[in-house]
Amino acid sequence: MKRFVFPVLLGFLVFIVSFQLLDDEPLEEARVLSSSQESQTTPTETQENPEPEPVYSDTKDSIETTPLKKNYTSGTFVENDEAKGITPVRMEIPSIEVDAPIQPQGYTKDGGMAVPDSVTDVGWFEPGTKPGKTGNSVIAGHVDGQYGPAVFYDLKKLKAGDEILVHGKDGKMLTFTVQEVVAYPVDEAPLRKLFGPTNERSLNLITCTGPYDNEAQGYTERLAVYTVLKEQK
Repeated sequence: MKRFVFPVLLGFLVFIVSFQLLDDEPLEEARVLSSSQESQTTPTETQENPEPEPVYSDTKDSIETTPLKKNYTSGTFVENDEAKGITPVRMEIPSIEVDAPIQPQGYTKDGGMAVPDSVTDVGWFEPGTKPGKTGNSVIAGHVDGQYGPAVFYDLKKLKAGDEILVHGKDGKMLTFTVQEVVAYPVDEAPLRKLFGPTNERSLNLITCTGPYDNEAQGYTERLAVYTVLKEQK
């Protein structure tokens, strides 16, 4: 009799586990919109989940209220040769026709990254890394304003291989190449990956994307464009 009990119990256990797995809600995940690694690209995803019609607003961007200081201690940012970085003053993104002034920005009172008041300017996170130095340099901009599209409205259209041109205060220009474009749930954006140390000479662009949440008065996703410095001749 015992030899029949074990298979029955095992079958019942498999049924219960399978039912629970099917009943679980899927976890929210990042949407890879473009990547330099073909195996990671999901070209049909953007077709099946088209961007909603924009809801123009003048609400505070959540990047301003997401604490950065608690994620980093003194010395977290990579220290490098000062001559290898530039103080950025202007950015061009030819593929989406962006040509914008760059303003240095620091922390907000909430410990987040401050962003420009102007919807036509972008902000460089000055306490972090200079563009061209080893580390993650970060530039943020608005996707829209109260009356219409802002400077980074078309940022989601960037593709792997597109170029970002950053002009320095000293007249030098650096060219960065897009590696990946990813949309994260707004509260799950990887701050360490965006702002933390790296051995690459990286420039990360940030804005809002996804559906607009009227109750929360903000967008539901954070768009990140990861780029690396192109070899300078």
